[in-house]
Amino acid sequence: MANSIVDNIFLVNAPAGSGKTYKIRSMVTNHSIEFPEDNILCITYTNRAAEELNKDLNNPKIHISTIHSFLNDFIGVYFSHQDILKLYFKFYSNKIKKRIENIENEDHINNSNQKYIEKYGSLDYDTLKSNITSLSYNETAFNSLYYGGLSHDDLIVFSKVIFDNFTVIKKRLSQKFQAIFIDEYQDASADILKIFYNATLNTPSKLYLLGDKMQQIYKNYDGTFEKQLSSLNTTISLTTNHRSISEVIDILNKLYNDPSFVQVPSSKNIDIKPDHNPRVIICNDIEKAINQELNCFPNALCLYLLNQKKFDSIGCGNLYRTLNRLERYSHVQKYSASDILTDFSNENPDPILRVFFIIAEISDYYNHHNLGKILQLFKQNHRIFNAKIYEFKSHDDKKRLSTILEKVITQYLSNDVTNKLETILSCLLESNLIRTDYLDPDYEIEYSNVLDVKFSEFKAILNYLKSPNISTQHGVKGESHDTVFFIAENSNRIPVVHMYKFFELWSTNDISLTTFESFYYEYCKWINETNTELGFQISDITPELHAEKMDYLVSRVNSLLSHYSDNQYFQLLCEKDYTDYLSRPNKTRVIKCFKESVVYGSLSAYRLFYVGCSRSRRNLTIFISETSISNYKQELIDKLNKTGFSVIDQ
Repeated sequence: MANSIVDNIFLVNAPAGSGKTYKIRSMVTNHSIEFPEDNILCITYTNRAAEELNKDLNNPKIHISTIHSFLNDFIGVYFSHQDILKLYFKFYSNKIKKRIENIENEDHINNSNQKYIEKYGSLDYDTLKSNITSLSYNETAFNSLYYGGLSHDDLIVFSKVIFDNFTVIKKRLSQKFQAIFIDEYQDASADILKIFYNATLNTPSKLYLLGDKMQQIYKNYDGTFEKQLSSLNTTISLTTNHRSISEVIDILNKLYNDPSFVQVPSSKNIDIKPDHNPRVIICNDIEKAINQELNCFPNALCLYLLNQKKFDSIGCGNLYRTLNRLERYSHVQKYSASDILTDFSNENPDPILRVFFIIAEISDYYNHHNLGKILQLFKQNHRIFNAKIYEFKSHDDKKRLSTILEKVITQYLSNDVTNKLETILSCLLESNLIRTDYLDPDYEIEYSNVLDVKFSEFKAILNYLKSPNISTQHGVKGESHDTVFFIAENSNRIPVVHMYKFFELWSTNDISLTTFESFYYEYCKWINETNTELGFQISDITPELHAEKMDYLVSRVNSLLSHYSDNQYFQLLCEKDYTDYLSRPNKTRVIKCFKESVVYGSLSAYRLFYVGCSRSRRNLTIFISETSISNYKQELIDKLNKTGFSVIDQ
């Protein structure tokens, strides 16, 4: 039966503050004790999450990995198999042939094709097939189709194709692992969920999906796993919020608006009271209001929507801006500028910031006369530092290192406002402290704008990391703070967030994540079906194409209006664009229709508002622009009061 419960596959809802990481670790530990011969697999979304989960789980039977690392290891052993290569060419043949032909004469493809010809003598489909003897995961955002290189996304996509086509590989997964845990399942693509679901369905192995749909922060999931999710075993639930006090939890429950996900406070928090009730400040000058509140709550966590505002507030806006413009930290890459600016560990992937963070540690040890710790840092980072400098053969060697350290640390600690990152890096290079082969030969070209930033901005991020009190609404999942300031903002770029449209929707409607998501995924399906029927994206339509397709588009719009005639989400977010189009059909008006972002912007705002509120342990303040809510101000105030907020209208 379609609606029967799948007993061995569990959906464990873990709302904010419910102790999900502790629960996973506990479940893994208990399973390994009860069934010591079982192999256990834990899949996390990030390396940091894997490291956090791996603490104290020192057991060869427990395997913790990101999805990309796991798939590369598990599927990679088949990458040179002839059947897999045949499947690769079957799946990617059209893309490969299209790239070889390059009908649109794109320069970057021409250059790529020419390099291939120079290396192999010719470029055609048969030559390419004979040259690819094995596939690989290239760990980038782009496929290397001519060489069998799979990108981040296509490693997952093609792995799903392999699992679907080779039953023996699918069986191997459930036979090898008797318990599988997927952390933050809501951020996994439907392909990932389907791989593990299909592999464990009707087997003795158990699959656990843990997470919270309200805390979805990556736009990976497309809604095509909803039917399977509704059939999973939900007997394991986490209903205690171990983070927040009762006043905050009450607001979270009302925001979620779903009896299935009601939380209760922990016994240790139940009697704790806030310094003030959760509140909303409505004003015209938000920054002024924030600064006034910071006088009373100097350690408050300020949640801005955009990273740029976050780093501007920290005092390193130029450093973030220049790093963010580097190709290696573009939005399609593995790491972002925000990631490397806030990673104080020795695993920081940025070659220059990693050096500066280590020098910061050395400076602290130097001021405490701890040469032993400094030498330990040098040895731990032997790929960065010149061994000839820190390996002593005589007393003179030790004196030489002391002289170098004094020079470097003096420069590092200098309050000279003209010092730039380049100033400090040059000092390190001139002292021969850094190995000559550590930095890429072209680093000065790539990092020219970064190195031109004042060094005081690096010191600002360093001071922030010692006591962080500013973050973004996307970047705080899992964090918490005694006092939280949430700043309501819109963004039409990545991340797309329509906070004030959400407030308008929420102020006059009874909404929940379940119904909102259901509408969003179905609406996206309408859009995709429309584009498929047209043979092109609506955004690419021309006046000529519109004239040709107008009868279909008018019919399609009428059908959609009829289908959603009673839908509160469609009526507020979308309906006007469609009725405007029908009143005068043309290219300009139809482009405003069938836009997924119109709905997604408010849905993502809903999630961010919930997540931002959930970061607060005791005190919560929301800052809202009065001019942005002028058309529905009283309705919003009434809804805020009903939800549990005190409203201060300045």
